[in-house]
Amino acid sequence: MKKGLFFISIIFLILIISYAQEAIYFGKIIDPEKYILGPGDRLKVYIIGEKEQTTSFDLIVSPTGYVILPLAGSVKVLNISLSEASREISRQLIKFYPRSNILVDLVYPRNVKISVIGEVENPGIYSVSAISTLGDVFKGVGGLKSSASLRNIQIKRGDKIIYVDYYKYLKYGDLNENPYIQEGDLIYVPIVRNTVRVLGQVRNPGVYEIKEGERLKDVLDMAGGLNVNASLFDATLDRLDGTRIILDLYNLYYGENDKKEQVNILLRSGDTITVLEEIKRIYVLGFVKNPGPIRFVEEIKATPEGGEVSGQATLGAKVSELINKAGGVLPNGSLRKIELRKKGDTYNKIIIDLYKMLVLGEEYEGNIKIEPGDVIYVPPITSYVKILGQVRNPGVYEIVEGDRISDAILRAGGITEKASRENGELERIENGKKVIYKFNVAEAIKKSDKDNLLIKDGDTIYIGELRRLVYVLGQVGRPAAYDYKEGRKLTEYISMAGGLKDRADLGRVAVVREVDGKTEVIPINMNDIVNKGRSDLDIEIKENDIIFVPEVFIKGWQDITQIINSIFYVYTIIRSIITW
Repeated sequence: MKKGLFFISIIFLILIISYAQEAIYFGKIIDPEKYILGPGDRLKVYIIGEKEQTTSFDLIVSPTGYVILPLAGSVKVLNISLSEASREISRQLIKFYPRSNILVDLVYPRNVKISVIGEVENPGIYSVSAISTLGDVFKGVGGLKSSASLRNIQIKRGDKIIYVDYYKYLKYGDLNENPYIQEGDLIYVPIVRNTVRVLGQVRNPGVYEIKEGERLKDVLDMAGGLNVNASLFDATLDRLDGTRIILDLYNLYYGENDKKEQVNILLRSGDTITVLEEIKRIYVLGFVKNPGPIRFVEEIKATPEGGEVSGQATLGAKVSELINKAGGVLPNGSLRKIELRKKGDTYNKIIIDLYKMLVLGEEYEGNIKIEPGDVIYVPPITSYVKILGQVRNPGVYEIVEGDRISDAILRAGGITEKASRENGELERIENGKKVIYKFNVAEAIKKSDKDNLLIKDGDTIYIGELRRLVYVLGQVGRPAAYDYKEGRKLTEYISMAGGLKDRADLGRVAVVREVDGKTEVIPINMNDIVNKGRSDLDIEIKENDIIFVPEVFIKGWQDITQIINSIFYVYTIIRSIITW
């Protein structure tokens, strides 16, 4: 068995060496999926039997496109790939050589005749190897002239014309733009017609050919892109008619997609693009009052009237200082997703949360170094929540991913003294429906995971008010706490509490009231109100009053006072822990 494996390995090694010799001879490796067979191609077939017996024979593609196989007869291989031919030959031979491995290799490719015309050094008719690519042909004819178009080369093949952008192969290695040549191809290299000039701070200044529909970014990419000294705002495009266009390279590279499209100008033949060198300045752009450049200077100079010269800052200025120099953030501008683009870095950005820096002090702003050429961009607010109710500054506030209810309450200045410590609501639209999540306000502020919910764009947070109450106790139908309403009288609250019971002592009703931190007891004789029409005794009840209706067995006011004091003591405890 080992001997058999060794023998097979030797056979494969011979094949590999043979193939490698051919590859070296022709200077390239053949892609069997792309190589199209034709008359004159020489193939070798290897049949490796079950007992390590190997048979091989040569095949030549006939002028009519056939190969003759032992036992199997003729097989047509004209104008199909080497891979397809290998599969078909194997399929035919396996009938006569079962349990065998059949390998087909191209031993010697045919020559094909082609014509080359146009802007080449030596146009004419050539016989070249069938494995030649367009690039091989150009080498064989002495190369292209300086006047040759690289981007509009045409190959006439039968009834169709293949357009080749040979520049993409030279610049980017796009193999599709360096196709194999076939018999009878007519290669036409036209004169270059449409060009633009790129000057200044690009990696490869020069003249570049453009195709119809190409834009500013396409040509800058062909020129290797901007170098590290390029200014994003000092670039121009000059046209043959004398028109000058100021180019916005910042938005071309950094802007949102719609901005990129707006500034990606359609080019014309003869355009000249000039990218100037950056001077010592930074740019504050986006949603600020005065977007634009800010120049770095050694010291800030003042005008004769005493004011500072606008548009200047000293080296080492902080992000917040530079934004202030630009007039500050607009109401719809984000404080929490400010972007810092470092000079020369087209793709990366540093996200700065100025709220956390300046208000919460979570990060030190001085750790962010601003250098000439940097760009600070203030984007619009894209995510926000509304917070209403008992907070010091209700309104709409920006949020970032990961913010919770406690963050929103903090942004709104915290809760008021009248805020409920229990009843909070988070309103959210989910699948087109309004959903309300209730949470404990005090626990959310303490950052308890259960109540301190994550918030999302469009949420509304409502902090309820601590209920204003009046307590009706004693001999009434339903002793309880009732909502306070300004102007409501004693008899109204007793009525709300279910009225007086049979054992109620009408002559010694009391109202307990806290005034300036002291407890006062106001005695009321309800007999006079009920039986004598003394409406003047039906006093207005204040918030947090306790109305106490005693039983008839209580002997005197002293006893009532002691009971009321006990009730008031219980009430103060209840009040501190209960919020309805």
